[in-house]
Amino acid sequence: MERSFVIIKPDGTARRRVSALVLKALLDRGYKLVAFQEMKVPESLAKLHYGVHKEKPFFPWLVDFISSAPVLAMIFEGDEVIQGVRDALGATFVQKADPDSLRGKYGIWAGINIAHASDAPETALDEMKLWATEGGLKESVDAEEIAQAYIQKYISGDADYTMDLRSAVKDAIEHRDTSDNVLDSLKNLFAKDAAGIDKNDTDTLAKVVFDFVLEEVEKTE
Repeated sequence: MERSFVIIKPDGTARRRVSALVLKALLDRGYKLVAFQEMKVPESLAKLHYGVHKEKPFFPWLVDFISSAPVLAMIFEGDEVIQGVRDALGATFVQKADPDSLRGKYGIWAGINIAHASDAPETALDEMKLWATEGGLKESVDAEEIAQAYIQKYISGDADYTMDLRSAVKDAIEHRDTSDNVLDSLKNLFAKDAAGIDKNDTDTLAKVVFDFVLEEVEKTE
């Protein structure tokens, strides 16, 4: 039975209803959930997780992003689960994702794309081992029950600020707007549906997304 390591990243987890919708969509595909844990990612783990990119200029941003606010770390099990999860998520780059995919529906911009998923069995094994030893991720018989409770807690209502966040990022880049107004807007949007998440964390997440905007603007100078 194949396994996939999946993370709902800070930009997803901070939007509680969005994270519940993504989680439900993956479970509805019939996969078994054998580990489910909300956690803050230590910088040391973030650096190891993205170690393959350590020589690339965007490596520091990746580390800051994944460790900015809580994530949902999970292990799914099922036939061809690795490709199945990746198909459900859609293209890594949000603007290229099918509108009906999870990233197409809920991703914000470029690599601010709500989730990570293993790309091969070997990668999955390495990631599961890393997150168990360095992140404390544990398998449990009640993982799916806990996940279903999470879904029930957060899925009701109509909170979904995806389009507002996309517009904030897109407009800022297109209009080369790097003012504090953009940062304040991001802070407000990430805090709107972040029940149980410390405001310092949602503010940090907003700042990391704002840093992405700054880098994109700088590229056009």
